[in-house]
Amino acid sequence: MRHIVSRALAVAAVLAVVLAIAPLAGASVTPSVSLDQSAGKSAGSTANLGVDLKFAPTGTDSPHHLTISLPPGLLANAAINRGACLKTADTSGTACQVGSGQVTATADPIPGVLNLPVPVTVPVSFYLVPPPAAGDLAGLAVEGLGEQIGPTGDIRVRPSGDPNGVGVTITLALPDQLPLTLPIIGEVPTASISLTEINSTFDSLRYPATCPSTAARVSATADSYADPTTRGATAPLAVTGCSALAYDPAFRVSATRDSGDRQVTLGTTVTQTATQAPSRSITLAFPSATLAPNLESIKALCLNLSSGTCQTVGSASATSPLYPATLTGKAYLTGSSSGLSLTLVFPSPFPLTLTGSVDLLHNAATFTGLPDIPLTNLGVTLNGGTEGLFLSTCAAPTGTATATLTSQNGDKTAKVPGKFTVAGCPQTSGAGSPGAGGSGGSGPGGTAGRNGSSAAGVTVGHTNLSRGRFSGLRSGHPALTFKVKTAKGAAKLRALTVELPAGLRFVARRHRVAGVTAGGAKIKSMSMSRGHLTIVFRKPVSSLTVTVKTAALTESRSLEARAKKRTLKALGLAVITQTVQGKRTTIRAQIKSLGL
Repeated sequence: MRHIVSRALAVAAVLAVVLAIAPLAGASVTPSVSLDQSAGKSAGSTANLGVDLKFAPTGTDSPHHLTISLPPGLLANAAINRGACLKTADTSGTACQVGSGQVTATADPIPGVLNLPVPVTVPVSFYLVPPPAAGDLAGLAVEGLGEQIGPTGDIRVRPSGDPNGVGVTITLALPDQLPLTLPIIGEVPTASISLTEINSTFDSLRYPATCPSTAARVSATADSYADPTTRGATAPLAVTGCSALAYDPAFRVSATRDSGDRQVTLGTTVTQTATQAPSRSITLAFPSATLAPNLESIKALCLNLSSGTCQTVGSASATSPLYPATLTGKAYLTGSSSGLSLTLVFPSPFPLTLTGSVDLLHNAATFTGLPDIPLTNLGVTLNGGTEGLFLSTCAAPTGTATATLTSQNGDKTAKVPGKFTVAGCPQTSGAGSPGAGGSGGSGPGGTAGRNGSSAAGVTVGHTNLSRGRFSGLRSGHPALTFKVKTAKGAAKLRALTVELPAGLRFVARRHRVAGVTAGGAKIKSMSMSRGHLTIVFRKPVSSLTVTVKTAALTESRSLEARAKKRTLKALGLAVITQTVQGKRTTIRAQIKSLGL
């Protein structure tokens, strides 16, 4: 009995001390943040980063919404496990694990069960999972105690123009209850907690490529369950060795003149290896004797990009080692008649807007303020057509463009020439250089072409155009057939676009084209854009024969007159194919079989 009384007195004394030092309830929660960079600080490298978040004082309150903002250039790798983590949640192994740490909390008193606060430490793991909301780059799942703790967090890329710069922001809703197993008490299914610390290590973050004199900072903000007021803290991120980063970008150009006018489809590509410093600015200048501005393009000027009604003048594509898919965007002519700009707009999850000022005097465009994101391929394709930005007289079909690029840190500059020949000009045989996105112009946004015709047809890359034939030209009832075939083992086709020669055009009734068939393929849809017909197939095909009947074509009087006089020798035909991988190839042929 005397032993029991002594033990009870001792426990009571301990309880009195703990309660005396326990934080007061209802106090506002203010975070603090510190970083552990012992794993490395080198610019452009991949290293683990420790982030220790503490919240005080809490009392019986607990932090609720937590936002961690990483500075520009400090990026998570969303391409791990070959992109599978963004498609299916996998928290069973390490393939999608991106970090680990410990969560420290105080289990609040439970009347009749627990009469004093009890500190609890829970080991946790962080996993990259599919985006929980539209626009997210990915989701972040926190696993501990054998289950997910709290809802999936949002990982987002901040858009161009954000005050904090283009970078990654992680948003988490922290729980204020946990299923716990406490000493003596045992399992407590719904214990209320006051979270005091999250000490984490994020794995394999890509470090910025800039070394500013004033260090960039990692920031954290939080509110609490009892107080919606947001409070924040920051910690400096040290980055070293920016001047040691390699910087050796390459530049390619392709140009193809329209078959029926002087406008040009222009493709440019800047490529780098994944370990090089990204570019901060790019100036692209073109030889005026080879490419000249098309004054008619002012009709495509977009005065209000946010209206959603602007006409695109081209497209853009970008490939990053930190994301498993190619990013695609749209190009617009913006600004005003006194100051034009070329604006590239990429949608989420990389909501980037890149604006280049146009210098008509020097036939150039300059893009500045590019984000610190490693890109192995940045391609821009500008449309041809009536309102295409460039035209060529073919007086000087071969020229050299120049790309002047500055590294992200601003300490290195590269001036790279890109020689090219305008395909489609008389007496030219091709683009003269690889097209945007790949050899022979068959990459994303790339074009290539070739004049002439033979029994074997015209082959560009892995695609062949043959058996081209016009008929009915003398009677004013034109028709057209041709065959397209890909090489054995090459990617199959999902769509193609037909561009007719001058004097012929497609007839659309109620936005539909009748009288077009595709032997060997089933047509899913047909659409018209700027006089060109695009055919999309239900299933990918490697060979098909396109027939355009009289009902789908109309002929100009001048072309009919020339056909009747038999003065026509050949008609140009352009076919742009698109593979299931999105790669485009332009084939231009002079069709000599005219049925005259």
